Amino acid sequence: MTDSTERSPAPTKRNRRAGVIDRWRDKNKQPTSRDGKGLRYQARYVDNRGKEIGRSFSTKKAAQAWLDEQTADLVKGTYLSPEKRATTVSDIAQAWTAGLSARTASTQATYRTLVDSYVLPVWGDTPVSEVQHSDVVRWVADLSASGGKNGKALSAATVRQTHKLFGQILILAMRNGHINGNPADHVPLPRLPRKAPKFLTVVEVERVAAAADYLASQPKRSGARTDLHADDSTRSELDRDDDGTPIIPDAPVSENGLIVRLLAATGLRFGELAGLRVECIDLESTPARLHVVEAVVEVEGKLIIGEPKTHQARWVPFRSSLVPLLRAQMDAKAPTDHLFAASSGGPLRLRNWSRRSFTPAATLAGVSEDATVHWLRHSAATHALESGKNHVEVQQILGHAAPSITLDVYSHVNPAKLTAIGE
Repeated sequence: MTDSTERSPAPTKRNRRAGVIDRWRDKNKQPTSRDGKGLRYQARYVDNRGKEIGRSFSTKKAAQAWLDEQTADLVKGTYLSPEKRATTVSDIAQAWTAGLSARTASTQATYRTLVDSYVLPVWGDTPVSEVQHSDVVRWVADLSASGGKNGKALSAATVRQTHKLFGQILILAMRNGHINGNPADHVPLPRLPRKAPKFLTVVEVERVAAAADYLASQPKRSGARTDLHADDSTRSELDRDDDGTPIIPDAPVSENGLIVRLLAATGLRFGELAGLRVECIDLESTPARLHVVEAVVEVEGKLIIGEPKTHQARWVPFRSSLVPLLRAQMDAKAPTDHLFAASSGGPLRLRNWSRRSFTPAATLAGVSEDATVHWLRHSAATHALESGKNHVEVQQILGHAAPSITLDVYSHVNPAKLTAIGE
């Protein structure tokens, strides 16, 4: 009977030469054709892929020492081929950058800026196998001391983020077999300053919104910029209360005033509000709610529409008093139109709206001089927690990746309500 089973050919035997040879003398100690040419001793070994590796030295002692080191690495499983030893941090960083496509456009831009500004100028040409833990420690310390622009120290947050990105690049090098450990692990990092997020009270939010309504109702003065409506002359024209705070006259609700109220009522990021379309607003449900599925971010001067931060599409409820205002805002708009749009017809830009609308209104309202649009998000979260919502509910409203983030950011809320253990 003929065996029809196919048999694999026997593996080809390789001449596994290893050791140190004298290239100037043969085995009988006679001069060879290479006598006096080049380095005399050649160390050779076969790596774990069956490839013969050789290197020449001027002395037998140096050749043997190098061979012993390579052989020990093979035995311990820490061996790196010459090609991988030569791979630079810049080479790995290119592959790492290509993997950022799953991130939002703004995150990609931020990460690339940090790597290009602070990682590659120092580490780019360094073989990744030669990155030492002590050098990473020194580099982080330098960033904290004078590593920024014009020799200024970087903030603790920037230093920590830059170190994290370098660590991710080195992790990729580990996974690809270029190094056997991460030299960026266990590096002392600067402590983040503990700051409670700033926010506006419910009364202050309404004052800012009312100020936005009032400014929108005023005729534009010839040649005046819209972001200068709340200058000293405007404030001086208003009556003041007993505390000297300007009394803001009543005015019809404006689009800018509605934006202030909606941001403070829902905790949306401004980019999420800019990305809202009419079809995302559900005024018939109880409570009324909006669907966050897109966000607008500005990257290098260009507006990009993509997923919300942390990729978390979510439904966010809002109070009933906003329903008639939003109904009027939606009137005559198509379902796919943006709920709020710039005068040019495109999505709102944070910097433009803040400068032209929010800052003048906040100034006229007499709230903190350093108030920003993001304070409205903090206001929403703070008011929600103070009204009895737990951190998981607030996390779902804000779109945080985890409740732990909400707990960490808003741990300042209601410290006076803590009760003694066992009380």
